[in-house]
Amino acid sequence: MNDFNWNEFYLLAQYLNDEYSFNCQEAVQRTVVSRAYYSAFNMAREVLKHKYKITIPQNATSHEYVRFEYEKQGRKDIKNALTSLREYRNCCDYDNNIKDLHMIVKKSLKLSEEIIRNL
Repeated sequence: MNDFNWNEFYLLAQYLNDEYSFNCQEAVQRTVVSRAYYSAFNMAREVLKHKYKITIPQNATSHEYVRFEYEKQGRKDIKNALTSLREYRNCCDYDNNIKDLHMIVKKSLKLSEEIIRNL
């Protein structure tokens, strides 16, 4: 069995944003932010595991751990982008009301793309 290509979450986020924003708009936008985050996070995690041979916890602490490891590697750009992207994702997954959701979607896609490109 082949490993999942985490970039597919980013491609799905782009597709949903482009094709389905007219129907169930808020649900689609919230999903776009979530997929954009998980694409970037999981790709960043895989780079740490394979390139740097770092063991990542397989529990809820993995998100903070990945950010911390990028900071240790001198990659505060990746750490800061993941932090912002996770804050957007948490907002979209847990908040009942979100101000400027359309802008959060744009920022999330941009951050995810930047993280993936700079890994």
